[in-house]
Amino acid sequence: MSETIEIDELVFSVKRSTRRRTVGVTVERDKSLVAHLPQGVALDVATRLIASKLLWVHQKLAEHGETARDDVFRIPEFVDGEGFHLLGKHYRLKLVDVPKNVTGVPSVRFEGDRILLRREQAASGGKRIEEYYTRAAHPYLNETVQRWKRIVGVEPGRFVQVMDLGYRWGSCSEDGTLNFHWRTMQLPPRIIEYVVVHELVHIKVPNHSEKFWKMIGSVMPDYESRKAWLKQKGGEL
Repeated sequence: MSETIEIDELVFSVKRSTRRRTVGVTVERDKSLVAHLPQGVALDVATRLIASKLLWVHQKLAEHGETARDDVFRIPEFVDGEGFHLLGKHYRLKLVDVPKNVTGVPSVRFEGDRILLRREQAASGGKRIEEYYTRAAHPYLNETVQRWKRIVGVEPGRFVQVMDLGYRWGSCSEDGTLNFHWRTMQLPPRIIEYVVVHELVHIKVPNHSEKFWKMIGSVMPDYESRKAWLKQKGGEL
């Protein structure tokens, strides 16, 4: 029977070699995951080592194309009237013309129920939106983490990291650093709280065992409804 390692819903097929001395991971072109193990290494030991490489794995999965991401996230068009969300509120995109002699106008800004994007940057709209949400996410998520870490009873890394995590909302590194997808800022605040608590609890319980879900339930009794909302509607934002 072939061996596998499962971590955070990622499944690694195991390949052992008598010539190998260290544990390694590869992400294949078809996004399949392979754990390369020395012949005598126990699976639980290998699992802990691979868990420390998960951030790298998620980044590699994102680099291997958009297929997995397209199954989760809506891909917007950068045309007038396209919808975007910020902290759960809905905004309509409006492309605006900025005279060449006018300086200091940001690429992206919110006014009323509109998100304004400079027309000459529409072709790179995805990048501009990502930059805006990333800047906004750092203070917001740091504050949310600081508030909830006392309730969960853990001490994460000093600052959160915001990046493109492919098709994942968040991850927890072995050193307690919390990583969040920049798209998290599109979610309603109560759903962002669920994503944050989910990763904070991973500091204590690295897997999705019964103990993990019980611990989330002890600090967030309605987590199941938040989890269901994220699964059903998160990708539509």
